[in-house]
Amino acid sequence: MIHSGQSEKIPKVGYNIVNSRNVGAMRTLPNTRHESCTTSSNLAVHLHARIPKISFVVTVDQAERSVLARNILSAIYNAEPLMVFDMVLVLDGVFDTILENYFMNIPRVTVIKNEHTKGRAMSRMQGVAAVRGEIIVFIDSLTEMNVDWLSPLVLRIIESPKSVVLPVYDVIDHMTFKYYSLAELYRLGFDWSLKSHLEQFSSPYVIDSNPVTVFRTPLMSGNVFAMRRDFFLWLGQYETSFLEHSMDDLELSLRIWLCGGLIEIVPCSRVGVVNIRSSDSHASFNNYLRSAKRVAEVWLDEYKRFFYAVRPSARMQPIADISSMRKAKEKLKCWNFKWYLTNIYPQLQPLVTDELAFGNIRQGEYCLDLDPGQLPLIAKLRQCENEKNSQEWSWRKTGNIVSNGMCLTSNLIDMRTFVLVNFCKDLDNNQIWYRHEEKIVHMDTNLCLDAQHATTGLIISDCIKGKASQAWIISTEQSSEVNI
Repeated sequence: MIHSGQSEKIPKVGYNIVNSRNVGAMRTLPNTRHESCTTSSNLAVHLHARIPKISFVVTVDQAERSVLARNILSAIYNAEPLMVFDMVLVLDGVFDTILENYFMNIPRVTVIKNEHTKGRAMSRMQGVAAVRGEIIVFIDSLTEMNVDWLSPLVLRIIESPKSVVLPVYDVIDHMTFKYYSLAELYRLGFDWSLKSHLEQFSSPYVIDSNPVTVFRTPLMSGNVFAMRRDFFLWLGQYETSFLEHSMDDLELSLRIWLCGGLIEIVPCSRVGVVNIRSSDSHASFNNYLRSAKRVAEVWLDEYKRFFYAVRPSARMQPIADISSMRKAKEKLKCWNFKWYLTNIYPQLQPLVTDELAFGNIRQGEYCLDLDPGQLPLIAKLRQCENEKNSQEWSWRKTGNIVSNGMCLTSNLIDMRTFVLVNFCKDLDNNQIWYRHEEKIVHMDTNLCLDAQHATTGLIISDCIKGKASQAWIISTEQSSEVNI
């Protein structure tokens, strides 16, 4: 038993420590599984083959002793009939000698101490390097494992080695520490702000006659999940630059789905999670914006415009270099985000916009680009670069061709034949264009966008059928309305 004096300083951890201590280090939880869950007997079917070695990686930042004791002890003892091969406990900026000594006395438990906080992602990667199991179970310290929680996860991984599997999350009240089961099955989804939310799950694959069927989820919450070690390493482990857990989870979820894996919830495995609230501070919101922007720029492809539509302030947020993430995506030969929307998460519907076309406007390997500098600027072509914001244009139903709030503009009186990029103005015919076959035509003059003198700048000139310098490809044209 872990004892602590009443005079001990109690940290601000977002839950009632006194009630947690009154619960004790071990307790019997209500069995919230469906009565048809018989995974213990099913495990015998696989005993003729070798059960993979299993490792636990537990990360701790602000968990109080009683919470952590229930976390560790329930993970080990409620895992029966399976045995854990080894376990690492990463104390991330936590200084507690009593805590450390207590868990160091448990067989096959290794304790790693970070003097300074490194975050969950880095701590988990430290843990992976220290364990030797073929299956790794990642565990947050604010969780409590229910009876026979482990074998359903392991069985599913044996059946499907590229599955990343999660339990059903029950709720532990942060004030009373009572354990509640959810009446319905839920999965995790997200909206175009890249904020996650619970969704009640309904599918022809889950029916009343078989309520224990494994089902897919587009997004995972990383409180507790299991996967093969070799698959985790092949995917590239965690991206450690994110500033909050929800973006760790979203980025890894997209990487799993788009790069060959599956994320599944196993109803016969149940785990309780302490339902503390996250910070709503200004600094926390900025961290979210920066992290979400990184996810959008790497994984959302042309759909990232929907993220910026609902979070326009994210455009102004600085982010660290993401070239290594993009290279890893290319190396793994991942699907694009359109595939994800079609096959995994069709419920995430594109926003209704006034766009007729979007993406880059190109001739061969050269794209219409928005140069930095004082407006107005002469529009030019530059070598196309994937994911370059200044080469992304939106053709609106108003006829405006817009990039970063700037419009393609031509005025024969002021600009001669040059095409400029300038601030957008309402009802300005100089900024209205229409599509005719492969050409982009200026509404006010009926002249065509021309790259004949591309080194100097784009111009408008008489439209000539078959002229190559007037032929433009737009990466995504959504509607024939853009053609006149």
